[in-house]
Amino acid sequence: MKLFVQVALFALLSYHLVEGDCDSNLGNELIDGLLDMVLKIKLSENCSHPNTSEIPAFSASMTNAKVLGATEILQFDKVWTNNGNYYDPNTGIFKAHLKGVYQFSFTVMSSRGKNLRVYLWQNGNRLVGVYPGIGYNEGTANMVINLEKGDKVYVKCGGSGHGFIHTANGYWYSMFSGYLIHATK
Repeated sequence: MKLFVQVALFALLSYHLVEGDCDSNLGNELIDGLLDMVLKIKLSENCSHPNTSEIPAFSASMTNAKVLGATEILQFDKVWTNNGNYYDPNTGIFKAHLKGVYQFSFTVMSSRGKNLRVYLWQNGNRLVGVYPGIGYNEGTANMVINLEKGDKVYVKCGGSGHGFIHTANGYWYSMFSGYLIHATK
């Protein structure tokens, strides 16, 4: 199909030049338009574009306050969006279906009078963290990262003790989301 489009564009350009259209602005516009189309076709051959329904995107919240173990993965169990079901609310882990550039963010709220420290992790590697402090404070982290197919991303408690996360069903103070920005080969 792409070859057909390229041949058709070349034929149209050749016809225009042979007929000798007197309007040079029209000729320049036609050539510019054809070049843009050929460039778009060529660029699309070098990129991987999944169908819209396959584009990984998720957003989930925690429904209940919880005392977290020192290295516990947070399970955001109220799922708002989960295109492709690549986020598992039972484990709190997002698994990349496509290689590409992704954006992740999370917000957590500490419980009254309690500490909370959590980090974004990729395949067992700690990336960025937040320390909202003591009592009804929120911390937010955002990060753009490159993932390989099969990579896992999650939010995990970090510290020597327990974490105390606050949320309430219907208020959604603590949440986790991510989406594919651009798939790569």
